[in-house]
Amino acid sequence: MERLFLVTGNWKLITDKLIMRILYIIDSMTKDGAESQLLKTLARLPPEQYEVSVVLSRAEGERVAELAALPCVREVTTLTARDKRRHLLEKAFTMAGIVSALKPDIVHSWLWYSNFLCGLSRKCGFWRRIPFVASQRGDYHARYGKFRLWLTEKVIYNTADVLLTNSEPIQHFLCQRYPTKKIHSIPNLLELPTEVWARRKPTPETEEKLIVSVGRFAPEKGHSYLIEALNLLKEQNIAWRCMFLGEGELAAELRALVEEYGLSAQVTFPGFCEDVFSVLLTADVFVLPSLHESSPNALIEAMGIGMPCIASDVGGIVDLVENEANGIRVPPKDPTSLAAALQQVLTEPDFAEKLGKNARATIQRKFNTAESVKKLEDVYGQFL
Repeated sequence: MERLFLVTGNWKLITDKLIMRILYIIDSMTKDGAESQLLKTLARLPPEQYEVSVVLSRAEGERVAELAALPCVREVTTLTARDKRRHLLEKAFTMAGIVSALKPDIVHSWLWYSNFLCGLSRKCGFWRRIPFVASQRGDYHARYGKFRLWLTEKVIYNTADVLLTNSEPIQHFLCQRYPTKKIHSIPNLLELPTEVWARRKPTPETEEKLIVSVGRFAPEKGHSYLIEALNLLKEQNIAWRCMFLGEGELAAELRALVEEYGLSAQVTFPGFCEDVFSVLLTADVFVLPSLHESSPNALIEAMGIGMPCIASDVGGIVDLVENEANGIRVPPKDPTSLAAALQQVLTEPDFAEKLGKNARATIQRKFNTAESVKKLEDVYGQFL
């Protein structure tokens, strides 16, 4: 049966399904994890069923053209504010105008700033009748102080109809604190080259071992503690080198710390890597020294191709890494424990092989992109 529907001012003829209009809000389209997950999500939403508009609440970012080219995306808007002192309130009013003009079926925001902006706009009464879904991509209670957590509760948690997280431990924590709120855990969408497992070959014992860390150079990623651990590791009789893949505000500070410890010959900063798997395939151990995490893409991908991994014992990592079974968890901000874990993995090849094999099995069991997309569509479907 053919039916006509009015969609953003234009009549569209469809035969079987309603088109759901979703307005996504995210800070920007940089090369970070949440932005990559949004791109993967939108790439899997069929354009005959979903019509998507995206608002970038802070800046455009390097991947905005990639976003705009997706089949389901109709338009991309970047918010600006004339007065920096009042920019949040000004953007909240602008958001209200966008929602009023587009009349979406759902507003779905990602990341704290965008979640807060949407919550503020909705709390002011601008679009209370439109369902609001907020995605929490990190561990807010580990990351923020009392005042920001108070704002989070009042402006984000209280206004959102549904909270989404990518970590079951964080979901359970939030459910305990907010038992009446709808809170769902949806695993990250994962894309692994199918042939990488067969291609991965550890470095021979007689050659230099490669340590790799992938992530934005920001305080919460804990890279300085890994550098301190490497300074301890140089005292051991192990040939190694380390690559930090990424970019960010602390790049110069981290390079200076490497130089201070006399590690410049062993530690390199190649920058952001488009094909991270090509590097991981040549590495012997992956390290994630973060101070807090939810469900980190970099760790999931490294485990997924069978790498032995060392990660901080924080947030959702406990749901991924079973200590000394499929990886090693170490206390955050503890260079001594991190150096000991590195020494063990680099000097015990059988142990390292076991960790990598079990890590791959864990990721295969826990992550299914089709199931994650279906869970998201089920969340959207409850508002039809």
